This record gives sequence, structure tokens and C-alpha cells, in this order.
Amino acid sequence: MNASEADAFMARLEAGETLRTIVGGGGNTVCSKKAFDKHCELYPQWGAKALDLAEHNRKLADKRKGRPNPNLPVRPVNVIEEELPTFPELKTRNFGVPAGAIATCTNCPHPADCAMLGECLDIINARAAIPHQEEYMRPAQAVACMSALEGGMSKRWLTGYVKGTKAIVSSNKLEKHCVAYLNWGAWALALIERNRKLADKKKGHRGGREFCHQGHPYAIHGKSYLQKDGRWHRQCLACVSLHSTNPTHTPKPELVENLRTGVMAGTRISVLADRNSPMFVCDFRQIRAIRRLHHDIAEKIDRNSQQPRLLVLRPSIIRVTNLREPTLTGVIAAPTDPLFTLADQTVSRSVPTHIRRDAVVMLATALWLGEVKSEDVGQAAKIFVRAAWKEDSVDPRFVSLDAPAFRGGKTPLLEKLSAGLWS
Repeated sequence: MNASEADAFMARLEAGETLRTIVGGGGNTVCSKKAFDKHCELYPQWGAKALDLAEHNRKLADKRKGRPNPNLPVRPVNVIEEELPTFPELKTRNFGVPAGAIATCTNCPHPADCAMLGECLDIINARAAIPHQEEYMRPAQAVACMSALEGGMSKRWLTGYVKGTKAIVSSNKLEKHCVAYLNWGAWALALIERNRKLADKKKGHRGGREFCHQGHPYAIHGKSYLQKDGRWHRQCLACVSLHSTNPTHTPKPELVENLRTGVMAGTRISVLADRNSPMFVCDFRQIRAIRRLHHDIAEKIDRNSQQPRLLVLRPSIIRVTNLREPTLTGVIAAPTDPLFTLADQTVSRSVPTHIRRDAVVMLATALWLGEVKSEDVGQAAKIFVRAAWKEDSVDPRFVSLDAPAFRGGKTPLLEKLSAGLWS
């Protein structure tokens, strides 16, 4: 960095900005992280002061984010690179033909398995009628799969589960191939597990961890993901519950006064925390923090909760449909009839009035005549409702004169008209 960049860098650190925002790569960046590290090596005094300010600003930023222990290092120091396992013993066992076994093929990538099975991979796949019905991978496909695994490709990339990648083999065929060819499968599964761990490490300094920064195991307490700043952040559910039950923030003074006024008036806390209530003040999380800081409000809240609650009984609405007594059979008062009442209660009241009236009359008549039993009244009601709809939909202008004049009769309508007033 030049002199002007160094002065600007130091001024922003003294103003309270973190190192990440100054060298983050955005439009307000002074220099890169590499240039900053090189400048600290060239000017040790300036670098020591800058690093102290950067660490101080980072801890302040962690406190603002709600981290319980801001003294924890952001990234592990002196990470030792582990040597990548290659599993040579599995590779040797796969390519070594057992003693006394006859080598059945030399082209397949698993001659030991072919010797134990007694037939080559090409012979098994040749039985398929079409290529899509092949039971296992082809030799070239198996070689490409193993080459990709040795190169560090994960199973999700290998099987095309990652968006924008082309699958070498399907997951089902890969698993079936590993079961059939045990030596080749043990080698492939070992490489898959190695590549999975490598992929977890690439996801971040906490990518492959099984515990949170407070020591809570994810397998017991669980974890969730929160999207902030366009990225997904993992959070421990035990820490979230701890922060919710033990809030550390300080409520605003005006919020405290509004809650004190409502509590002193005798209002219950459930009303003050109800967002649909006109007396809403704040939510339960804010109330919990106020109770922790103001003991007089906490005592008044407890007193209000112990007061007997006034319960006002709602007036019960009496509807005609709720009465299960026999109804009248006509407009003029008359003795009640149980069969008509049964028909009236069975036919749905959502049906239009003129349709329902006809259906109830037909159903009651059928009950009186014994054509319908009481246990079959539900099914019969649907039939009579459909019949009432059908009769209502007939246009009287186009009624056939050959149709029966009465329901169930055989006398045509033409004969009744000629014998009636129109003759």
C-alpha cells in the first residue's frame, strides 16, 4: 500500500470498521487482503496497531451479532493439512486375482471380482435387450467412474445431483455395481467417503464440524439454516433456545413506560402481547427482557395474572335446525309426523327451496307407503333430489304429448288433454 492508502486504512479501523468490510472486495475497498498482509510485514509497528484494532472491531461486531463468546477465534490457527488417503491395499486387492482362480477377463477394472463370479462384466450386460436395461456399468463407464473418484469428485457430482453437472452413472446403478463387485465396491465406497469429507472442509471452517462453538452436538440438539446477506448460515437450535429464554438486549425506555402504564392499569400480559388487540405494546420476548430488568413491573404482572378472570358467557343462538323435535306437516298447525320430520331433516338445506320442497314431499310419501326403509333414507334422499332437479330442468314448452300424464302411469298426456277442458 502507498502512504495515502495506509492512512485511509488506519482511519477506517479507528472509526470501528472491521477488516472484512475494508478488504472485502466491494466498491468501498481500500486494498486487498494480500496487500494488507504484505504491508504489515514491511511495517511491523503499523501492522501491530492495525491488527489490534481489527481484532477489537471484530469482537465488537460479534457482540452486536449476539455471539455469547466474542473471544473465540473466527478461523482455526495453524491448520495442519492432512495427507489424502489413497487406499492402496484396496486397489491391490481389487486387481489381484486370488490363488487358484482362473482370470476370466483382462479388460474389466475388477478382475478379482470377475474371477470370483465366474463370468465377465461384458457377458452379464450382453444379456440385456437394449442398453438401458443393462444390469451393471460397462467397463469404460466403470473406469471413468473410478478415475473421477480418484480425482476427488464427490458422489453428488458423479451421479449428476449437482445442478449443471452431467452424470457419469446413476446412483442406483452405482450402488448395485458396488454390491455385485465387492472388491471394486469397497475401493469405490472408501474413495466416496474420503471425497465427502473433503467437500465438507471446502464448505467453510465449520463445514465438517459436529458441534457448535458452545459445544452442543448437532446430532442431539439439531440445527437449522438461516439465510442472511444472500448466504445460508447454520445455527444450533440449543443456542437459539438459550438466547430466546435468556435475552441480553436492553428494551427502549418508551417501550418500558408503555408496558408499565398498561400493567399498572390491571391489564393482563396476554392482552398487551396480542398483536390483534388495540392495547398491543410488545411481544413476549420484549416482555421477558423487561421483567428481567424491572422487578416492579414483574411483580405487577404476577399480581395481575393471579386476579380472577371475568368470564362473560356468550349468548347461545337457537336455530330451528338445532331442534330435533318433529316439525309441522303444513302451514296450519297440525299433529307432528315422525316420517315427515325424518324426510325434512335428511334432505340438505343447502338445496334451493323449490327443489327441496318437492324432494321432501316425495321422500315422505315413499316413507308412508313403505317403499323406502328408515335405514335407507339417506341414499333415497339423494335420488329424490336428483329427480326434483330433473323435473325442474324440463322446459314445459317442449314436453312430448306422448309422455305419461302422471308419474308411474301409462296414460299419455295427449289423451288427458283431449278428455279434459280442451276437448
